[in-house]
Amino acid sequence: MTLAALPAAPPPGVPTGIQVPQRHAPLDGLRALALLPVIAVNWIGYAALPDGGPLAAPKPADSLVAQAVLALVATLLAGKGLALLSFLFGYSQAVSFRERGRHAASCAEPDGHRSRRMRRLLWIGLAHGLLVYSGDILTAYALCGVLMLRGPTMRLRQLRRRIWVWAGVAALLLMPSLFWLVFDHSSFAPEAPRSLAAPASWADWWALNAGHYLLMQLGFVLQGLPLFVAWMLAGLMAGRLQLFTHARWRPLLKRWAERWLLPGLLFNAIFGWAWSQALCDQNHQLDAIYGLLSLFVAVLMPIGLVPWLLLHGQRWLIVLAPAGRHTLSLYLGSSLLSLACLSGAGWALPLGTLALLVASLLYWAGWMILARRLGPRRRLPLETWLGSA
Repeated sequence: MTLAALPAAPPPGVPTGIQVPQRHAPLDGLRALALLPVIAVNWIGYAALPDGGPLAAPKPADSLVAQAVLALVATLLAGKGLALLSFLFGYSQAVSFRERGRHAASCAEPDGHRSRRMRRLLWIGLAHGLLVYSGDILTAYALCGVLMLRGPTMRLRQLRRRIWVWAGVAALLLMPSLFWLVFDHSSFAPEAPRSLAAPASWADWWALNAGHYLLMQLGFVLQGLPLFVAWMLAGLMAGRLQLFTHARWRPLLKRWAERWLLPGLLFNAIFGWAWSQALCDQNHQLDAIYGLLSLFVAVLMPIGLVPWLLLHGQRWLIVLAPAGRHTLSLYLGSSLLSLACLSGAGWALPLGTLALLVASLLYWAGWMILARRLGPRRRLPLETWLGSA
């Protein structure tokens, strides 16, 4: 009996129309949940790009409601989606490799299959980043995926060593970046910041967006890649061990939830409040420091929250699971909508912080409903094309 082994009839409160393969429900549900922070932060921070981000100052600036919403987003959402999606990316690699069977491993077909998927994901990321949204994460995931192609065939001891090596490199790269942000005051001289939300012609907007995207990818390769690879390898190792589904891990998950959930929430609450104050004060230097640290601080919350959800929130993960099989379409659809509604080449709607959060929640919730209506076997074109690699 595994954590994901559920009775034939759905638990109370779960709509009977949802049919999710038992072994995939936790993974798919968590993947759908992880997209919510990504979408919300992308929309709320859109006006700050390309010179700022990932979050923007509260709007209206003197609104206590906007300030409170920003603090809430910095506490619960900023960075959490990227960390969890990276972990789940690796976990999915292990599940995919296991389901293709050991006989395929002997002819290296899993490596070829994953390599083709990564190439297709890279092409999607390039088109998305250059033409739609400069903060694209698909390019980064594709590059990391290429580096861990051999991961599913490694021994657990090898995986563990690689996780520590990549995490150590990420920590070492963090130090000079923090040093520069703390002591190089000249880079944060007050000047009119550029914004992707400022009205502009398509050519001007595209040049600004594409230039920022290319700089972001260069910065990722030089600084962020080791951290993302470490997260993905940790997910791969967890998938190899069947952390989400095997009953032997239940006591461990329970200890993690009890030990990390409240401290992780408290630490992120303090960090999120401090970050929001820097944004309210228009302190671009502190904003940049908090934005960099958020990628590390964010990990402290999923360590406790994910085990808690697996133990106590499986009925809700089942509700979300259908959308977890359409996350590529969900993510790209969000970017297209922000291009139309928020960009300077589109309508440039002057929405406030609260309105942006509500709009992102409604968009995400709409996808949860749409995914249920699509049914368990129907896949959208992007997911079909990527899966056919």
